[in-house]
Amino acid sequence: MDKKKTRDQIEDKYKWDLSVLYASDNDWEADYRKVEMQYTQLLNFKGSLTDHHKLKNFMPLYSDLSIIEENLSVYAIAHFWEDTGNTAYEEMKERIELLSSKITSETVFIKKELSSLSEEDIDKMIHANPQLEEYRFFLESYARYHPHILSEEAETVLAELGIVIGKFDDIFSAYNDNNIVFEEFEHHGQKIHLSHAKFSKLLESPDRELRKKSFIFYYRPFQQNIDVLANTYAAKVLANTKLVKVRKYPSMLEKSLFPDYLPTVVFGNLVEVVKENIDVISEFNILKKEELGIEELHFYDNYVPMAKEVDREYTYHETIDLVRSALEPLGSGYLKKYDDAIKARVIDVFESQNKRSGAFSWGSYASRGIVFLNHSGKFSDVSTFAHELGHCLHRDYSIENQPYLYYQNPVFLAEIASTLNEALLFDHMSKIADSREEKKFFLYHNMKRIEATFYRQTMFANFEKDIHALAESGGILISKSITDVYRKNLEAYLGEGMVIDDQLSCEWARIPHFYQVFYVYKYATSLSAAIALSVRITNGEKDAVKDYLSFLGAGSHKPPLEILDDAGVDLTKKEAYEITVRKFKDLLEEYKSL
Repeated sequence: MDKKKTRDQIEDKYKWDLSVLYASDNDWEADYRKVEMQYTQLLNFKGSLTDHHKLKNFMPLYSDLSIIEENLSVYAIAHFWEDTGNTAYEEMKERIELLSSKITSETVFIKKELSSLSEEDIDKMIHANPQLEEYRFFLESYARYHPHILSEEAETVLAELGIVIGKFDDIFSAYNDNNIVFEEFEHHGQKIHLSHAKFSKLLESPDRELRKKSFIFYYRPFQQNIDVLANTYAAKVLANTKLVKVRKYPSMLEKSLFPDYLPTVVFGNLVEVVKENIDVISEFNILKKEELGIEELHFYDNYVPMAKEVDREYTYHETIDLVRSALEPLGSGYLKKYDDAIKARVIDVFESQNKRSGAFSWGSYASRGIVFLNHSGKFSDVSTFAHELGHCLHRDYSIENQPYLYYQNPVFLAEIASTLNEALLFDHMSKIADSREEKKFFLYHNMKRIEATFYRQTMFANFEKDIHALAESGGILISKSITDVYRKNLEAYLGEGMVIDDQLSCEWARIPHFYQVFYVYKYATSLSAAIALSVRITNGEKDAVKDYLSFLGAGSHKPPLEILDDAGVDLTKKEAYEITVRKFKDLLEEYKSL
C-alpha cells in the first residue's frame, strides 16, 4: 500500500465507519450541547449523595451523561487521529476535552461524598431503597477508600500538589523525548545518527560491531546525566512514599495494588516463580550463543533474531482469514462476533497522509469497539491485528453484558483478551509453518514474547519494589544506590551466560514506565493469565471456552481476581505463573529439536 496516499484515495471498505458513533457531525453537535447544558444538573446534588432518595435520582443522570460524554470524545478524537491535519476535528477534540475537564473539576464532590460512605452506610441506604442494589459494587468501590480519605482541606492541598508531583514525569519526558542528544558515530565509513527508534532497529543488526557501538553511544547521554536523572527519579519515589504515609497505606506496593483489590501475594507469587525459574533464561542464553556463534553473550546481542524472518507479505484479507483460523478454538459464538466486527467496518486499516502512527482499540458504550491500524503486510501487523481485535471484542462482550458503570475493563484484566489472541495465533502459525526455518521463526518470537513480558517486566517490577522499600526504610537515593539496586536485579534475572556491561546498569534511567509506579507487573500477570486460559482452551478442558466468554462479558462488576478466578485462573497461587514457565520450556525444547 502506498504510504503517501491521501485518505480519499483509500477504498471505503478499508476505512472505519464512525457512523456507529454518530451519523453526522451535526448529531455530534446536538449531543455536545446537551451535555454542556445538562451537566449542571449534577451540581444540584452536591452535599446530598448520602441521602438514598437523592442518590437514586443522581445515579441514572450521572450514567446517562457519562455515556454521551464518552461517545463525544471517541468520535472527535478518532476522527482527528485518522487525519491529524483536519482542523475541524482537531477543534472538536479540543472542545470535548475542555468540557470534560470542566465537568471533572466541578464535580469533584462526587468522589469526596461517595468515599465518605462506609459499608454500613451503603447497606442502610440499599435497605431503605432496594433500587440502589444495582449500584452496590460501584458504591463499595468508593467506600473502600474511606480509611484513606483526608479532611477537605488536606484533600484540596493534595489535589493542587498533584500537578507538582506529576512534573517529575514531565521532566524525564522532556529530556528523554525532546532534549536528549546522541553523539554521532562512524561505522565502516558511514555516519550513524542515533534515536530511540533507530537504536531498537540497530540492536537487531547482524553486524555485531555495529550493535556494540550503538549500545555504547546510546547509553552515553544517560551516563553523562545520571545524577540529574537519579534526582528526578528519586524525587518521584520520595513523593510516592510521603503520599503513602499521608494516605495511611502500609507501603507503595500495597497502595498501587489497592485499586484492583489485589493482595500482595499476587505480586509476590509472580516474583518468586520468575526467580525460581531463571534456569530457563540461562538455557535460552546458551541457545542464543550457539545460534549466533559467539563466545560471550552481551545485552546488545539479545535482540538479534536467531531465526530468519519470514520473507512474505500478508494482505489484509489474508490477515483476517489467518487470525480467524487461529481463533477457531474460541468457538462459533466468538467467531460470529469477529465476523460482525469485520462486516461493520469498525476497523481503519492502512496508513495514509497525516494519520497517527501505531495501533489501538477503543470504543464507547453507546456504540461498540473500534480498531485503528497501520497495516503494512509484515507478520508483526498480523499479530497486532489479532491483539487489537481481542481488545475490540472484549469491549463488545462487556457492552452486551454489563451496564455502563461496570462495562470498562480494568487495566489488570484488559490485556488478557488481546494477549490470549496472540498466544493462539503464534501456536497456530507454528503448526501450519511450511518450512523448518518458518517454524523456528514463530517459535523464537513466541519465546521472546515470554522473555520480554514475563521475565523482563517482572525484573522491572521487582526493581521498583526494592527502590521503594529502600526509600520507605530511610535509605539514600542517589545515582550510585539506585544503580546498585538495578544491577542486583540484572544479575538475578538475566540468567547465567549474560555479560552485564556497565552501560546496562544505568538502564533504569531510560525506562519511562518507572514514572507510572507499579504498572509494569500487569504485563507479566496478563501474559500468564492469557497463556493459562489458552492452555485450558486448546486442551479442550470442560467449560473452558464458556468460562472464557463469560470472562469477556464480565467488565468490572466485581473484583478482578474474582472475575479471573471464574474463568479458571487463580493468581493468588503459583500455578498460573508456572504454566507460563512450562510453555517457555516446551517452546525451547521444540526449537532445539528442529
